[in-house]
Amino acid sequence: MAAQAQAKPKKSGFKVPHMLFLLFGMMVLMTALTYVLPAGEFVDGVYTRVEQNPVNPGQMLMYIYTGLVNSATVIAVLLASGGAIGVTMGTGALDRVIDGCVYKLRDKGISVLVPIMFLLMALLGAFGGGDSLIAVVPIGVMFAQKLRLDPISGASISLLGTLTGFACRPGGSYTAQSIMGITLYSGYNLRLVFLLVTAVVGALYVTWYAKRIEKDPSKSAMGDLSWQADLNSSLEMEEKHITGRDLLITALFIAQFPVAITLNLSLGLGNAVMPAVLIPVAILCGLINGLKTDQIGKLFEKGVANMGFIAFIIGFAGAISLIMQEGKILDTIAYYACMPLESLSKGFAAIGISAVVWVLDIFVPSASAKVAAMMPLIKPIATHLGLEGQVAVQAFLIGDGFGNIISPFLGWTMGGLAVAKVPYNKWLKWCLPYLALMLALHWALLYYLATIGWT
Repeated sequence: MAAQAQAKPKKSGFKVPHMLFLLFGMMVLMTALTYVLPAGEFVDGVYTRVEQNPVNPGQMLMYIYTGLVNSATVIAVLLASGGAIGVTMGTGALDRVIDGCVYKLRDKGISVLVPIMFLLMALLGAFGGGDSLIAVVPIGVMFAQKLRLDPISGASISLLGTLTGFACRPGGSYTAQSIMGITLYSGYNLRLVFLLVTAVVGALYVTWYAKRIEKDPSKSAMGDLSWQADLNSSLEMEEKHITGRDLLITALFIAQFPVAITLNLSLGLGNAVMPAVLIPVAILCGLINGLKTDQIGKLFEKGVANMGFIAFIIGFAGAISLIMQEGKILDTIAYYACMPLESLSKGFAAIGISAVVWVLDIFVPSASAKVAAMMPLIKPIATHLGLEGQVAVQAFLIGDGFGNIISPFLGWTMGGLAVAKVPYNKWLKWCLPYLALMLALHWALLYYLATIGWT
């Protein structure tokens, strides 16, 4: 292939460590900071210095197990989802349907298919976001390969789509609102508008990048053309005969996610509903395709095995957050980061709150941990500056959501990148302009909301 012949030789120099050593290094760093930073806690909304509680190396290593145990629910869902999706993928139905769509839209496939897929993923992330959505990353990867795009395109369609939707989830404000003492789920309609606007902007950005790669693969943010080796002859665009069984399997596969989310939200079944829905649907899809029970079992086994290391990464990332909490440095970081905000105007103070939460989110992706640490501090600052509680909540949500996209501590992000085979440093470099665009958009809206006193 001509494009491959033009591939540039790999440059020597710094290479990002394997994900295992990257996360282990961050764990060591956070452990060291528990000896350096002052310990503190928020007591009744007031920051109070407490006795130093450094995490020793032995405890640090023990927290690996604790992080895995604390992530057991998410890991269980991930393994079950991986097996279930492995069965559905193994039927080949999705391949044939995607092949057919790409072939019929070959003249304008990327311009139509990529934004539609991104929008669907954004909605999925907004109303059912969580680590278990790593399970849909293979869909984006396969989709990108069919369109002869690079792995970053696949990750951006699925992983970035769900993370973007999650960042703008209209129902994610209830905990922060309860702490601020304002009506739960108030402002839902306007937040829904923010979600739709953000999803459209994100879809346009990802489509622009995909079109760029289609025109010139050497522009890939992967840095070389080695990814084209995965685009083997079986992925060449050709017309495929789509059967009624293929359409039925595809419909069941797509429908199972909103069904699981609806059951979760309406009945409060939690993460347990995902395996309860996905596994029976996978078996049904296999039987519809004419697979024998042994074939279905082997496909399920392979799907679970593919998620093994990713499940471990999720637990490892949880251990890092645990070190910061147990070492009593999380509240300290939040307190000193927010101190300069008191001298700012309403609009810039709101943006400042969001910026502080965004930075903190990169290191502590757990929303519950940040709500507990930040909102008791944000509340008196917002009151002092005359900021409406609703604006303060929105500032928190923006910062809390968009930091996830590049957080090396979040299992959802790191696990998704592992599935898509995208190195973290390549993802970080590619995502920064996207993040700058999204933060500029949302901070402009936040400034306006603070100025008008949105309630």
